[in-house]
Amino acid sequence: MLTKLYLLVWVIGVVAVAATYLTGNMTPEAAVFFGFLSFGAVFMGMIGVLPSMVTQTNHKH
Repeated sequence: MLTKLYLLVWVIGVVAVAATYLTGNMTPEAAVFFGFLSFGAVFMGMIGVLPSMVTQTNHKH
């Protein structure tokens, strides 16, 4: 479930960046803001998603 939420965070982020760029509102300040959000999302993945992906067991007996 956490991986789906993480994927949703990235999809919403990409859509927001695309909308900002396509409407002509992508200023340097907006780019820095989106950079901070991306940085946070990467670390959210390392802290939240990666451990759950590593410890998942799919034993089929």
